[in-house]
Amino acid sequence: METNPDQWRLFLQYCPLAIAAVDRQMHYVWVNQRWLEELRLPLELGDVIGKSHYDFFAFNPQQKSYFQKCLQGEALEYSDEINIAQGRLSWHARAWFEHNQLNGLIITHQTRVGEDIAQKYIACMQARAKLEQQLAEQTTELALEVQERVKAEASYAQLGTALESTSDAICILGADGLPFFVNSAFVAMFGFSVHELQKRGINSLFADGSIASKIDQALHDTGSWSGEADMHTKWGAMIAVEVRTNAIRDLNGTRTGAVGIYTNITDRRISEQETRQGFSLLNAALEATADGILVEDLQGNIIICNQKFADLWRIPTPMLQALQTNQIREHILAQVADTHAFLNLCHNLPQEADSFDAVKLKDGRTIERYSQPQRINGECVGRVWGYRDITARVIAEQALRASEQKFRHQAEQLEKALKQLKSTQAQLIQTEKLSSLGQLIAGISHEINNPINFIYGNLFHADNYIEQILELINLYRHYYPEPEPVIYLKLQEMNIDYLLEDFRNLMSSIRIGAERIHGLVQSLHKFSRVDGTERRYADLHAGIDGTLIILHNRLKANAHRPAIQVIKNYGQLPNIECYQGQMNQVFMNILTNAIDALEDIYLPKEETTSADFAWERTWRKDTDWQPCIWITTAVSEDNQAMISIQDNAGGIPEHIRQRIFDPFFTTKPVGKGTGLGLSISYQIITENHGGKLECFTSEGHGTKFVITLPIFDPREEEGTTVLAENKFLAVE
Repeated sequence: METNPDQWRLFLQYCPLAIAAVDRQMHYVWVNQRWLEELRLPLELGDVIGKSHYDFFAFNPQQKSYFQKCLQGEALEYSDEINIAQGRLSWHARAWFEHNQLNGLIITHQTRVGEDIAQKYIACMQARAKLEQQLAEQTTELALEVQERVKAEASYAQLGTALESTSDAICILGADGLPFFVNSAFVAMFGFSVHELQKRGINSLFADGSIASKIDQALHDTGSWSGEADMHTKWGAMIAVEVRTNAIRDLNGTRTGAVGIYTNITDRRISEQETRQGFSLLNAALEATADGILVEDLQGNIIICNQKFADLWRIPTPMLQALQTNQIREHILAQVADTHAFLNLCHNLPQEADSFDAVKLKDGRTIERYSQPQRINGECVGRVWGYRDITARVIAEQALRASEQKFRHQAEQLEKALKQLKSTQAQLIQTEKLSSLGQLIAGISHEINNPINFIYGNLFHADNYIEQILELINLYRHYYPEPEPVIYLKLQEMNIDYLLEDFRNLMSSIRIGAERIHGLVQSLHKFSRVDGTERRYADLHAGIDGTLIILHNRLKANAHRPAIQVIKNYGQLPNIECYQGQMNQVFMNILTNAIDALEDIYLPKEETTSADFAWERTWRKDTDWQPCIWITTAVSEDNQAMISIQDNAGGIPEHIRQRIFDPFFTTKPVGKGTGLGLSISYQIITENHGGKLECFTSEGHGTKFVITLPIFDPREEEGTTVLAENKFLAVE
């Protein structure tokens, strides 16, 4: 069916879809009358042609970039929407090609308005229709001119391109009600061509025939109809469609046809159904929770709440059903004991912050209140409040606190008794240990001392006898240079020259070994002295040296590490009154711990004495690092004797350093330590000698123990007997 230019002009004039064509600079080259109406401005066609599309609409930079992509051929279509004063403006732009050349864009748009605005708009359009009729009469006269006809034909061609560019299905009906034009989007949506529709009619596509009657009546009465309907497709499917229909009238106002625009909203209906199902699940979840839940928007208006909330605050059913925010809030405040505190949290709570507090009610109940912001796509849109009755829990906690107060004193007494028991137990173990060790060492040293004294005492006579024998041999060799063959062979077999030379070295080595054994026996004997209850003046330097002699074998190099260097910085330290054996035990414990720490550095982690605690050292020793122990003594400004023992091992972590003086606390594996060494050392220094034992450590730098002893014991005033002795480690 052919259409003449007048029909296309009428369609252009009364098409319900706003259509415009812009060039590659976004300047209007053609718009229809509906486009001018959508602008809501008293403009004529000449006021718009040549102006920029951006002069009439406020697009953001991103939207402008999408238009530019279409103009550059990077995209063929672009759809979006913005808010305008009249409602929501949605548009669809499509690239406009002629002779395989991109000339610009064909843009269609539609404004969705509220009911009140729509009524005003219809009234305005009816008033404007009269003016448009006058304009149509003038256009008819101008259409007689050839130049205007050429422009009109070009406009019709652009209109056809625009109709094919839109994603909505478009159908144009003639005066007989039969379609004479459908665009490609209509065919793609319904599957029917224009020839097939002319045989069956557009109304046959509606699943509900009454809707077709309503559309005909609306076109007769008001000239337009919009709504939703279910429609059939050629493939037997049923789709949901949004229908917008406008009547086409001639210059005399006679209806000569109609144009319909159809948008597939099946996906939107599915989305709406899923949203309704989501709300149903949300309501079920709210009702299933044990807490009272209340949801508010940013203005504090109640959006939703569950039945538990109503039961908790005893809200009447009519008030709950109406969700009357002010009445519900007043009803709640009437039950709160401290309304000022209740409202203060609500008013001063930051938008993004959580909250938690307890609310006392006038009826004696306690309500736990908590809240958190409600976010959608990362943006805060409201707040969710939760309420829980914790009255029973509060009563139970009060009873528990009363019970705790009742038994706290008993617990303190038990703790004190346990501490005293541990101290006594440690003291007994140490006393028994010192006694057994002292007796054992004293017995061993005594048994070794007698034969060593015998050997050491006879070495002088042995040297004298050997020298005389050697002189005699030399005389024989001088006066009898040619002995008998048997004697000569024996001398050659014995290598008499080497034997005479090495024998003196052998005797010298025996003398040095005997002297070292003699010194070690003396040190063991001194170290094992049992003091009993007597305190004596003692040389602490001699005690430290004796302990180092006993530990000499542990200080030597072995297969795992080099020798440990001991650096002594002794000051002018006077003799100190003390328990000699106990002080020796303190030196032994601290030096042994220092040696263990230095040895740990060279052992695998699983073999270190600290394996049970499994802390990792965070330092690395330099290539020229040497294991060392520094022993420093001095007299402080307040007349205190100070002994410092420091190593350069890895140090002690702070959480362990705080417990090193606790009884039975040890970082060593089972069988290597009892946890009593430092605990008893601390007790010996602080309680038995009135001094201080402090530990200073830094991970990666080592550990230092500082012993501080009074030179003049303040307990002399209590009548304690002090025995004077010039030598601290005299051999008995």
